[in-house]
Amino acid sequence: MLTVFADSQNYWDDTRRGKIPACLTSTCDRGQDVCECYLTIEHRLTMMHEESQKLVYSLKGRLKEFDTASTIENLDELPFILTADGNNSRLVIAINRRFPGPMITAYEDQTVIVHVRNMMHTDSTTIHWHGMHQQGTTYADGVAFISQCPLGHGQEFTYKFKAKPHGTSFYHAHIGDQRTMGLYGALIVYPKQELPSTTRAEHVAVLQDWNHDDDAATLYQRMLYGVFDQSIRSRYEPTVSNDGGMYSRFLFHSGLVNGKGRYHRSDRTTNEAPLTQFEVMRDKWYTFRVISAATLYPFLVYVTGHSNLTLIASDGFAIQELVVNAFIINPGERYDFKIYTNQTDSNYMLVAKTLEKGRFHVAEAIIHYMNARINVNPAALLAAAALSCSPNCIYFNCPYQSLSNKDGTCLTYNDARTNDFNSRPEEVATIDQEFFFNFAFPGEDGFRPGSVNGRQFVPPVSPLFSQPEGLTTACAANCADNNLCTCTYTQEILNGKVYQFTLTNLGNGKGWSHPVHLHGHSFYVMKMGFGKFDSKGVLYDSTPDISCNIGSKGYCNNPVWANATWNGGNVPGLVLNRTAQKDTIIVPTHGYVVIRFKADNPGAWFFHCHIDLHNTNGMGMVIVESPNMYPKKPENFPICGDFRTNNDPIAAVDAGK
Repeated sequence: MLTVFADSQNYWDDTRRGKIPACLTSTCDRGQDVCECYLTIEHRLTMMHEESQKLVYSLKGRLKEFDTASTIENLDELPFILTADGNNSRLVIAINRRFPGPMITAYEDQTVIVHVRNMMHTDSTTIHWHGMHQQGTTYADGVAFISQCPLGHGQEFTYKFKAKPHGTSFYHAHIGDQRTMGLYGALIVYPKQELPSTTRAEHVAVLQDWNHDDDAATLYQRMLYGVFDQSIRSRYEPTVSNDGGMYSRFLFHSGLVNGKGRYHRSDRTTNEAPLTQFEVMRDKWYTFRVISAATLYPFLVYVTGHSNLTLIASDGFAIQELVVNAFIINPGERYDFKIYTNQTDSNYMLVAKTLEKGRFHVAEAIIHYMNARINVNPAALLAAAALSCSPNCIYFNCPYQSLSNKDGTCLTYNDARTNDFNSRPEEVATIDQEFFFNFAFPGEDGFRPGSVNGRQFVPPVSPLFSQPEGLTTACAANCADNNLCTCTYTQEILNGKVYQFTLTNLGNGKGWSHPVHLHGHSFYVMKMGFGKFDSKGVLYDSTPDISCNIGSKGYCNNPVWANATWNGGNVPGLVLNRTAQKDTIIVPTHGYVVIRFKADNPGAWFFHCHIDLHNTNGMGMVIVESPNMYPKKPENFPICGDFRTNNDPIAAVDAGK
């Protein structure tokens, strides 16, 4: 295999400026062994026409120059004017000058080679290939201080891995909260053989919640100390979903689809910013690949005018078709659905609405039937209309068991079944060992760190995979029960064994749902367990299945089954027939999820809440899989760590030398 690097051709500049695609046209096609791409990461401003050095503004779905009011019609310019929600000009992280970054498409088992350079002046970064198992290539997983050292300004790093498994994935930053500033893009891997529900036509929709005020560093500080409204001298209280589950201190201002959205001043008044538009023909099946790159909020997704959506895959793995009216997607999740375009030629809306009670917060895009009149004015298309199925709606992937508004049926992952030729649920029919991990914010008033089993995660100063000897922040043996520890939490597992993880959201740190993502593996969702709901569908107590009666402070640092006969994998209600597979799952507040996987990929794998704010606040850990079997790291692999002088005096320098 021959790799052509940037010093022999001007690939860096040509891909950055859009003269050629990010992925070289001589690669990435079906039947080729390699897919090779170039990504340049840098800061840019939204609503800025860089060539003319002018600010732009939006009016009736079009962009205009701020000083002449001239409409920008040149289609070659528009992709490089980043709009977000059109509300003033804000800093973003662009990839090849685009936000989101360019979509990468490959074929299953191709070798993907991505050259990344960091041109941000002040920030270091890494890129994680979310959904890729990185079999034998732990060093390419892209997690700062777990699999690699971060890239500083001007540095380059080449990621090389197999495109596996197939399906809808994405790439994103994996240091701090950079994903919320735009460092992400779609990654689509086409299967070696056609899936049962494949359609020939498809669209990709990447969702994000958007905040006007906070950058990555500010978000972390808001997480620690809260958000305040100075005008009324009060603290912002988190919004809640209908069941009583809470959200955190990230204010939702707008929602974006593929980097575009509009700012809603009210349910029916917007700033008329341009939206992403998907073209469809009438009487045809289309697949929509929906990716949540959101910072915090789950979205309820539906299509106006089309009451039925057919779900066909989640996190890259095909599921038996489920016909629903809407589905919920959490940060880090991906869902594929298909629709049949049999409606009147017109313009419809793809809507992603937050689950917040009493709030109208949406991301939205236009679905345009090609024979319909083009209407780019978002003011004429409003997503506020209720689902036409009410009161008999069917929702999928609910983080609760009961609907508080009683307008339909709520399906969970207990109702999903695999339909993927790569799935092998029979491999996890029995287990070798089980562990419990409580994802929560335990503590006393004023100190409630994000944690797993009471351990607030601290990244090591050098990568656990390539420099394990540099770990100085390991968790102490007595970090449990009534203690809260700040340390690098790890759990070692053995290659070839089948593990059952029970993920809980209990104790005095519960209240927020957590989408938990496992690197290096996909898992089978064996069971979702929920809390207790009253007659109005509101949570009032935790599940009785888990015991937290260890420790007097209620931290639930060491959860166990309340009924000891459930130990060893003997949990009633497990899905043992065609169990669905994925890599990110919501752990409902007051409840739990049972997952299983076979340890078949030695490496250091991050395991964490995919809400950026929760993750950076400490809600993560590392699964260390058979360190004696780690894949060999590449030659000249970067190293990093502390430098200390041990208070030794500076040696005298002979001025004559």
